[in-house]
Amino acid sequence: MATLAAIRPSDSRLGARLKVGGTGGRIARKTVTAGAGRRTTSTRRGPVSIRAHASSSSPSITSAPDGSREADVLNALRNVIDPDFGEDIVNCGFVKDLRVSDAGDVTFTLELTTPACPVKEEFDRLSKQYVTALEWAKSCNVNMTAQPVTNDMPDAVEGLKGVRHIIAVSSCKGGVGKSTTSVNLAYTLRMMGAKVGIFDADVFGPSLPTMTSPEQAVLQMDKETGSITPTEYEGVGIVSFGFAGQGSAIMRGPMVSGLINQMLTTTAWGDLDYLIIDMPPGTGDVQLTICQVLPITAAVVVTTPQKLAFIDVEKGVRMFSKLRVPCVAVVENMSYFDGDDGKRYKPFGEGSGQRICDDYGVPNLFQMPIVPDLSACGDTGRPLVLVDPAGDVSTIYGAVAAKVVQEVAKLQAGPKGSLALDTEGVAGVDGALRVQLADEGGMPFYVRGCDVRRSDKSATADGESKKADFLMDGVTPVPDDIAPVEAHVVGNYAVQISWPDGFSQVATFAQIQALSRLPAGAKVGA
Repeated sequence: MATLAAIRPSDSRLGARLKVGGTGGRIARKTVTAGAGRRTTSTRRGPVSIRAHASSSSPSITSAPDGSREADVLNALRNVIDPDFGEDIVNCGFVKDLRVSDAGDVTFTLELTTPACPVKEEFDRLSKQYVTALEWAKSCNVNMTAQPVTNDMPDAVEGLKGVRHIIAVSSCKGGVGKSTTSVNLAYTLRMMGAKVGIFDADVFGPSLPTMTSPEQAVLQMDKETGSITPTEYEGVGIVSFGFAGQGSAIMRGPMVSGLINQMLTTTAWGDLDYLIIDMPPGTGDVQLTICQVLPITAAVVVTTPQKLAFIDVEKGVRMFSKLRVPCVAVVENMSYFDGDDGKRYKPFGEGSGQRICDDYGVPNLFQMPIVPDLSACGDTGRPLVLVDPAGDVSTIYGAVAAKVVQEVAKLQAGPKGSLALDTEGVAGVDGALRVQLADEGGMPFYVRGCDVRRSDKSATADGESKKADFLMDGVTPVPDDIAPVEAHVVGNYAVQISWPDGFSQVATFAQIQALSRLPAGAKVGA
């Protein structure tokens, strides 16, 4: 093994080992129609009906012969509801390997979407409660497992084939606490039972060497295969250019992108439930390289309360939406502090985080207090969630991690809606859009494209131009017959729409749902 310090920024191998990235390196994502659930196929083994997941090691058991003890167990388990899917754990396909002995001993497996499931203890407790309440049941043993790793990683990126989910933590603005969020989120997920890694993508100012304290502080590279072995701290694999033995770097953008590409694609991460990407500030080549090379599952956006932070963070949200990466949470750092007089003070103002959630439909907002220990722990190389796991701030990070896990699980079930141009002319209006939402039973309705465009909430604060009211020249009003060039669903909450003038809009389903609807057969110009 050789240390990574043997690789210099000027090394011709940077970015050349794997020709991934650029505009052709983006991973194609599968499109799922509105209301679609898990892709399952029915089969039968003996008297018990099972349903096999494409990614599962064994089939799910969903029914059994009437009057059998297996049927009694399944009926009892239907009382346990998954809060994310709104379905019982039997219909969710979690129940597997059900066995009932003649003596009344019940054994089964609950295969969850992730080992970090925040309600797994509740599933275990409720399952045992309902099953042992059966008159004939003597005992109940529940085995907890997680679904096998599946991802859209290209065959060339062998080191990432065992990574289940990739979470990007981004701010697009420096100094807002993004690395603090990345590290504490990673270690919180680890304490929840997940296998986790952190990739520090900031070459110019790597943070992991300061915020963690691994015994082996230099990355190792296999001379024969060229693969990088992550160093480890407290059970989490970590990779940073700061562990390359060279400190921060001075190099041009293409060289940085090549270096990041190489470190991402040649690191042997092994089996991970979550790989946290600590993104560098901005929306330039490095950020695009990461988003194009990797099938990022979701993003967590970090901001502060100031309006200036919102303006920068907004760019990042739009970048992710264009690349079809859903933002699942906003973490607003330095939101407030509680004074000795019992009052809550907000020295940096308020509203940035909430506005991101409102304007772009991000479903979760977490406001972090100003706490000296938070930065002090980062400076000493031991994250706060490890130093004080039961503290108030650690509790908030626990809530962030739980929501990330839950939102990722929802994403696996497919989007809640769809939007497309009314090519069949059902609405009878040029530029009409056909919308389907799962919470409306999947029944289609129609809205005018111009209304969707004019409903855009971005950049409508005092002193800012209203993008919703004008085209790119700032003068021409939005025409009534405007139609989108392209539209695709972003996660479960919004649609990214590209308009003819180049404007990229993120329209939430809630926003579209509130628009005036066109009756089928409406006349042009109505």
